[in-house]
Amino acid sequence: MTKMPKTIIMPIYNGARARSIFNTDIYGELISDDSLKLVIACPSVKVDFYRENFPASNVVFEAVDLPSEHEFGRVLSRVAFNLLPTSTIRGKHKIYYHRYGNYFKFFILGIANRTLGQLPFIKNFIRFLDKFVPLNADVAALFEKYHPDLLIAPDIVFPPDRIFMRVASRSDVYTVGMARSWDNLTSKGVVQKREDVFMAGPPQFDRYYKKSETTREQFLKGLGISPEKRVVLAAPFFDRYTGSAVVMINGLLDAIKTGKLPKDIQILVRYRPGTPPIAEGLLKKSENLTITVPCEVHFDGRGRLSTTEDFEWRKEDVDLLMNSLRWSDVVINTVSTLSVDASVYDKPVINVRFDAEPSCPPMHSVMVMLPNHDHYKAIEASGGVKLVGSMDEMISAINAYLKNPKLDAEGRERLRQEQIVFMDGKAGHRIADFIKGELVKF
Repeated sequence: MTKMPKTIIMPIYNGARARSIFNTDIYGELISDDSLKLVIACPSVKVDFYRENFPASNVVFEAVDLPSEHEFGRVLSRVAFNLLPTSTIRGKHKIYYHRYGNYFKFFILGIANRTLGQLPFIKNFIRFLDKFVPLNADVAALFEKYHPDLLIAPDIVFPPDRIFMRVASRSDVYTVGMARSWDNLTSKGVVQKREDVFMAGPPQFDRYYKKSETTREQFLKGLGISPEKRVVLAAPFFDRYTGSAVVMINGLLDAIKTGKLPKDIQILVRYRPGTPPIAEGLLKKSENLTITVPCEVHFDGRGRLSTTEDFEWRKEDVDLLMNSLRWSDVVINTVSTLSVDASVYDKPVINVRFDAEPSCPPMHSVMVMLPNHDHYKAIEASGGVKLVGSMDEMISAINAYLKNPKLDAEGRERLRQEQIVFMDGKAGHRIADFIKGELVKF
C-alpha cells in the first residue's frame, strides 16, 4: 500500500522570505523528498513567476489574494506592536510623531509601552482575544482542500502569515514559524518560550560559505570596473529617503578628485531593495562611480495586505549581493544586515551616524531613529563596525581600512560569533531536517 505524502502549506507573501526559502537548501531538500507535498500560497500577481522559476513535481502553487485582514485582527496587531517594550518600538513612536505630529498620542503610547507592555498577562490576553478574530474564508477553503499536516509560516509577524496561522490554530494544524529578519525580535515581537525555539542559523548566509563561482576579475569586468581598482561598496541609505546618500556619494567622489581618497578607488553604490533610485542628475558624473540595482523583478502590493511594491530575488540578484561583498575592500552602510553579511568575508565596515543633508527631515533622520535600535546596539558593541559622524571621519576611516584591512578584525569575529553563530553553510539543511522531524510526530 502506497503511503500518502505529508502535506505542508506554506504562505509566501514577501520577497525577502521567498529568497530565504527558494534560494536556500530549505526548498531544495523539501522538494527532493517524495514523502512530502508542498502547497505554496502566494498573491495571484506572483503565481506565474513562482511556477516558472521554482517548479517541482511535488509542489503546488495556489493563488490566494489577501486584500485585507479583519479589522479586529488589525486592531490587536497594532496594540501588540505598540506595547512591545523595546527601545526600537519607542524609537518608531518617535518617528511617527515627527511624521504625523500629535504629541498627545506620542505621549500616551510611550506611557503605555513602558507600563502595560511590561505586564506578562497582556500578551496572553491579546492572544486570547485573537481566538475571536473571524477566519479568512479563502485561506480556510485552502486548508479544507488540502488537509495539511503542517503549516510553515516563513514570516510569523507578517499579516498574511498571521491569517494562515489563525486558520491552522483553529484547524488543529501544527505550525512551524520563522522570523523574517534578525531585528524582528525587538521590532515586531517574535516572542516565544525558549523551549519552543530551534536555532539553526540564517539560511540565506549559507551560500557565503561556499566557493565563489565568479572570480574578482570576472565580477569587476562584468560591471565595467578595472580589476586594478579597489572597491568601496557604498550603501548609505536609510528607509526611502536618499537626500543624505546623495551628499555622501558626491562627497566621496570629490574626495577622490581632490586626493583625499586614492585615485584607484571605485565607489560601488548598492541601493536597499525598498529605496527608490536617486533621480537623474543628482549624482556627479565620474568614472569612479558604478551603480547597481539589487532586484530587478518587482510586483505591486496587490493580494498581500500592502500598498508598497514588493521585489523578488533571482539567483543573479543573490550573486550580485554576494560578489559585491566578497570582492569589495570596504563596506559602508547605515543600519543594515550588510554589516553582518560583510563580516562573513571579514570586510571592514563603516556605519553612518550623521545626516549629511542639512535639511534632512526629522522623520528620515539617522540621529532620530538609530539610537533606539535594540538589535543594532549589539553590532556596535561588538567593535566590528566603525561609527562615523561626519564626511571627514568617513574619509579617514576608509583610508585607515585601505591601509590596514585587519583593523577591528577581532570585533568582526565577535560580531560573527554573536550574530551568525553557525558558520558551516548548513543552516538551510538544519531547518529542512527540523521540519521533517516535526512531521514525524503526526
